[in-house]
This record gives sequence, C-alpha cells and structure tokens, in this order.
Amino acid sequence: MYDTYSSLEELIEDLSKVGEIGFEYGGKDYSLLYYDKIYICEYNKPETEKKYDTIEEFLNEFKIDDIPIKELAAKINVFAH
Repeated sequence: MYDTYSSLEELIEDLSKVGEIGFEYGGKDYSLLYYDKIYICEYNKPETEKKYDTIEEFLNEFKIDDIPIKELAAKINVFAH
C-alpha cells in the first residue's frame, strides 16, 4: 500500500528528516536521496540520475512529464521512507 503526502510541505519535511524516499508516479518508480545534495533517478536506472544542490533547486527544476515535482507532491505514491 502506498502513502501519499497531503502537501508540498509534508514532502519537504520527510525529505529533510528521512533523507531517502521511494515513490511511484505515472507508472515509474523513483529513488530520491538527500545527503550532501539531492539525487533522484528512476529506480534501478542510474543513467537517469539528476543532482541538485538544494531542496529549493530540486523543487523548482525537477519535472516528471513536464510537471514540476512541487506540483506533484500530493499526487506521488510513496512506497518507502
């Protein structure tokens, strides 16, 4: 069963506290890591990895199907955190 976020703030809080989130959107699984930087890629596809220096940069620049992740926060299906 998936979890969902009720808001963008909830995603940011989870990312800041936990540092690792696995989620599904649009039939694809994603791995999101936050340590010194933010790293995201399609699950088990390291060639799709993108890196962001800050949470703000990630929220403004990372897109799935041309939709910024900040607009998808309450629509992603979280399977690990």
